[in-house]
Amino acid sequence: MKLALHGYGKMGKAVEKIAKETGHEVVAIFTSSKKPTLNGAEVMIDFSQVSGVDEAVSLACDDRVDLVIGTTGWNDRLDAVRKRVEQAGIGCAYASNFSPGANVVFALARRAGEMFSRFPQYAAGMEERHHAQKKDAPSGTALRIASEVKQGSGGKLDPPIVSSRVGSEFGLHTLFFDSPDDLIEISHRARGREGFARGAILAAEKIRGQKGLLRFDELVMR
Repeated sequence: MKLALHGYGKMGKAVEKIAKETGHEVVAIFTSSKKPTLNGAEVMIDFSQVSGVDEAVSLACDDRVDLVIGTTGWNDRLDAVRKRVEQAGIGCAYASNFSPGANVVFALARRAGEMFSRFPQYAAGMEERHHAQKKDAPSGTALRIASEVKQGSGGKLDPPIVSSRVGSEFGLHTLFFDSPDDLIEISHRARGREGFARGAILAAEKIRGQKGLLRFDELVMR
């Protein structure tokens, strides 16, 4: 598969590495100072900045190239992106976290919310830690986990999120259910960027031939 990368920071380089290891070809790399053509790319993968998402969507839609959006923090524009993607007739996969393990945690969070909502003594909360360079807080992953708990519990549980941006932590999310009697925790810790990159490549493989805006878990786990 021929890939274009939109954004070439640490995540973009990790995606390039995994793409080559899995037999794919990177044919174009877009940065803030480098704007090549798509050069026959079949899928574009975006790991840029929030301000770069609109450019990635425009490039993909104008050239009818399927798109994977790994950048987070743009969900306020979800409806506008969905409309643009549908008008262009392309497929677009997005996620707050492309790690398959994190997506399993999303499902666990919903189920846990459903079950703990039956017991009034439990309160839900969440803590998340990332490296100092990560700009959005709370993380998209934390917001998604909290949303799954809230939906699973029918609104009875709405975990507050405590965020920290310090050091070099790739990403640690801990959802907890606390009561006077016990404490239950569900944690996901990323060990590096490669897991996110593998998930993004999997999304690129799966989005071909699809139409519209699809979450990663909808694309690969249902």
